[in-house]
Amino acid sequence: MDLDTVRTFLAAADAGQFQEAAAELAVTQQAVSKRIAALERDLGVRLFTRTARGAELTIDGQAFLPHARELLRVAERAAASVRTGHRPLRVDVIASRVAPSGLLRGFHRAHPEIDLDVVMLFDIETAVAAIRSGEIDASFRAVAMPGRPLPEDIAAVRVLDEPHQLLTGPAHA
Repeated sequence: MDLDTVRTFLAAADAGQFQEAAAELAVTQQAVSKRIAALERDLGVRLFTRTARGAELTIDGQAFLPHARELLRVAERAAASVRTGHRPLRVDVIASRVAPSGLLRGFHRAHPEIDLDVVMLFDIETAVAAIRSGEIDASFRAVAMPGRPLPEDIAAVRVLDEPHQLLTGPAHA
């Protein structure tokens, strides 16, 4: 689904007139009509009823309206997530069900104003490369590897000791 077409649908829905939507979008009224027609073809429904006063949403148009708004919000968040200087804090965790994930959930609850993207990278080498390149800001993982110290430009701080239990079956020696 083309985002410009969705944007055009929203402009027309908000304005109630294709001509006013065209002026807002700086395109011709014919371009608005073509975009709306293309969207209606793609969806297989009529979104507007054309009237002498302009255009009114059909029931299908009313049903599509909140989803169209959400599509544009999600698209904007996606674009913002990679814009220089505006992307969320990106933190790597080794799995979603380990203690560091709980720490991040607590951090997000305590600081909801800070956008947070949690990613799960496969191994330490990938995480170190992502930190060096600026793709991520931090990584929660065990880094103790005999004979393989972390690079000098990467800092590591112990933040959590997670208890582990050994489970065995009843017949295990």
